[in-house]
Amino acid sequence: MSKNISHRTALEPPRPRGWSIVSNALTREMIVKFVAAHPRDRAHGAIHDRDPGRHVHGHLFFYSKTQRTAAAIQRKFPVPVIVKPFITHPGEPGTDRGKFAMARGARYNTHEHPDQQALGKARYGDDEMIATPGWDWRSEVDALNAREKVDPEREARLTVVDRFSQRVLAGELTARDVHNQNKRIYLAKSTSHWAALERQAAEWKRQDAAATAHTASEERRQAAEAQQAERARFAARQAERERQTAAEREVAEQKEREAQDRQLVEEQAAREAALKAEQATPEYKERIAAEESERIRGDLIDMIAIWDEVKGPRSTRSAHATSRAAELGLTSSEHVREDGELTCLGAALTYAQAVMDLEPDDAGIDKILQEVRDDVDAHRREISSVGLRLAGSELHAADGIQPAFDRALHLRMAYSGYPDLITLPTPRSDIQNAWHLQLLAAS
Repeated sequence: MSKNISHRTALEPPRPRGWSIVSNALTREMIVKFVAAHPRDRAHGAIHDRDPGRHVHGHLFFYSKTQRTAAAIQRKFPVPVIVKPFITHPGEPGTDRGKFAMARGARYNTHEHPDQQALGKARYGDDEMIATPGWDWRSEVDALNAREKVDPEREARLTVVDRFSQRVLAGELTARDVHNQNKRIYLAKSTSHWAALERQAAEWKRQDAAATAHTASEERRQAAEAQQAERARFAARQAERERQTAAEREVAEQKEREAQDRQLVEEQAAREAALKAEQATPEYKERIAAEESERIRGDLIDMIAIWDEVKGPRSTRSAHATSRAAELGLTSSEHVREDGELTCLGAALTYAQAVMDLEPDDAGIDKILQEVRDDVDAHRREISSVGLRLAGSELHAADGIQPAFDRALHLRMAYSGYPDLITLPTPRSDIQNAWHLQLLAAS
């Protein structure tokens, strides 16, 4: 079946061609393999393994001659990666918009911009970069630096010293933290400089805490005294009223409870009798059978869509299942209803052939339908347990356990995109930042 390209283009925004790809799990070998596999496109990658306070991670910028999707690019890697569009820059209006995207990506990978150096990041050499053969990326980066009057050799040390000093005074860092994160910046000032800042930060913190504690203590004392006096007055008035009315209230409440109990027993008996009478009718049995058949049909449509990784609302999944049935030749009135949706039998046979790889015949149809029903039961258990399994995996991922994070990421990637079927909770906030970002991206 051919795809209606013009219809899709009219409904969907154009897919970007420039991408930023990053992951803590990327290795140099993976980047080299990816670049070699796309010789007609442009790619620039590096392994950042010397940035203070940062996990080792791989970063790859990719510009394709053809439009692609983030999911298509993610499938090209054996590890989870974060894929985001990377094409334009706010400072490039008009005809220049996006013109220098790959040069900016290459410049980011070397960390040669003074702004990156001001953050204390490592400077990476050109020989450490992985780029498309034949592309003179260095010339493009030098041209971009000249255009923006950027000098990669400009000294940024004083700016970084001031920034670290402010963070120590704010209590965000200690002198040891500064030493551990950037020894060069630490040694740019004397040890007494950092110690004095740390002592001042501690003194301010102590003073603020003492003032806050005193104010809170005084407020609590005054509130307690006022509360105690009010409670005493209220208790005296209330005690007298309660002594006078306790007996009458108890009698009235007892009578009301007995009447409610009798009413509940009578209503329950009436409901059970009505239900038994209704369940004995052929219409009830037919309705229950029809409802179960419709539930099975809906489950099979969802299972076909999930198998083919077709995400979206029920209408999209139903249309996909009908299209799959047509590809298999299941187009008769037994398989497709007048409204264009599959019948329960059509959905079952489509699932059997498309997913289970079975070719039904008249002799084995009953056995195949039973196997399909078993898969439906397993699907219902799987869907109902997604939230619990995700919560368990992310609980252990918060402790830094890699396999638990991998399971959580797999669950989010597999079951996101079905808003009317599965509601995935927001990832836990106590999961490390890099993993948390990947889980958010997968959701």
